[in-house]
Amino acid sequence: MAVPMEKTLPPKMPNPFAPRTYGELQRVSERVWIVRNITNSSFVVGDRGVAVIDTQVNKASAERLAAFVKEVTDKPVLYVVNTHYHWDHTNGNALFKKQGAAVVSSKLTKEFMTVRAPRQKEFLAGRGFELGNDPLLPDETFEGETTLDLGGVTLRLFFAGKAESDDATAVWVDPDRVLMAGDTIMTGSFPIFGQPVWDEGLQGDGAWQEAVRRLSALDPSRIVPGHGPLATKEDVNRLLEIEDYFCAEVAACVKKGLSLERTIAELEPRLPAWMRGIPVVWGSPRYAILRVWRGLTRPSADAEPGWQKMKPSAVPSAPEATVASKTANARELGDYSRMAEEAGEGGDAGLKLALLEKAADASGRAPEALCAWAEALIDESRREPSVLEKGDFFSRARALWDEALARRTDHGGALLGKGRYLTMMAFRGGDDPSEGMRFLEKAAALSEAGRPRAEAEFYLGIGFRRLGDESQARERFRRALAFDPSFVPAALASQS
Repeated sequence: MAVPMEKTLPPKMPNPFAPRTYGELQRVSERVWIVRNITNSSFVVGDRGVAVIDTQVNKASAERLAAFVKEVTDKPVLYVVNTHYHWDHTNGNALFKKQGAAVVSSKLTKEFMTVRAPRQKEFLAGRGFELGNDPLLPDETFEGETTLDLGGVTLRLFFAGKAESDDATAVWVDPDRVLMAGDTIMTGSFPIFGQPVWDEGLQGDGAWQEAVRRLSALDPSRIVPGHGPLATKEDVNRLLEIEDYFCAEVAACVKKGLSLERTIAELEPRLPAWMRGIPVVWGSPRYAILRVWRGLTRPSADAEPGWQKMKPSAVPSAPEATVASKTANARELGDYSRMAEEAGEGGDAGLKLALLEKAADASGRAPEALCAWAEALIDESRREPSVLEKGDFFSRARALWDEALARRTDHGGALLGKGRYLTMMAFRGGDDPSEGMRFLEKAAALSEAGRPRAEAEFYLGIGFRRLGDESQARERFRRALAFDPSFVPAALASQS
């Protein structure tokens, strides 16, 4: 019997190049709203004015947050509150300060924005994130707890305990009984249990779980997490279950004297089925293992904080003996390229990348070989779900493009690769694509026709789409298809 056509087709997938909405406004209670984005922000409206809790990941997102506030009320923003020092919660401070708001945080958060945030920024910049200027420091601080009176509604700011960061502040809204938990509570995907370059987070000492239970005991009507949808009691219990699981399992491995490598090999294959089903965006089970293992084994004399230096690279590799055997008879650059292509077709990503590295060395670090290696890294990054693990690929690819451009400033492949990467990062994150577009303009000027020119035009169109200029975006998509009618991304972008 014939199967109906609609049954044989895959479900419709969202168009990855369609115009995007950066931030979603949702009412939480009579006086409280949440703006869902990469990071959650919220705001509370009182009789006298507004308080904004966490100011977003970048300037563009902060501007949208401010616009959402104006959609709800014309009352002034009196305060912004930073729940902790991390850049994705503080990057809009300056915008609201210019509008007349006081920037409020715990004394510890202000200190960490000076002492700890630079190391975090250096790490994230190395992973390919464009963070812009350092966040404006708070101008009002407190220790323990304090209150903010908005007129008819009171915010109680208090130290929640050591959680994802050591300076976790929570905000209680009275009389609505809404709790802004910051990153002490996260939902929607696998939690990130602490920054890789600092010794804070899920340390295996039970401190984070204690903080979560203390917040839960307040019996809030709604919980606004630092990331993800509004938290239910089930979400809170699941977070505790995940934390308790890794603390117990890693502690058992440490007690047996297992190395980090053996601990990962022991635990990853036997994760519970329910845990393997949790979407991975930032955090991952491996990051949880690394975090707890570091917390339980950190030498007292170790001056360098964090576990990033111990993390196995997400970039696959191949044994040196295998690479040496494969390349023993290679004489030309094309020999390496052919072998790399064969390795990729055979599913051996590690060997493919190792051969392209050998090709780059054999060519005297020629820009063409460097770019081929960079493109392969970007291709392989798509198999990795964690944004932070993707950073292992991104940081290496960016270094290769930079090296190629240092050798030849007008190398079209390097200009296109770096421009494409920067523009797509801005498009996905709601940031400014201008830097990437400058590289793409140079790449377009160097390519008269064909796929390279089509790609440059297409990604310029994506940049204009991010900026909200649909007329220019569609013109660039049209040009891309004129240069290469078979270029599918341009066709998809044109359909949306």
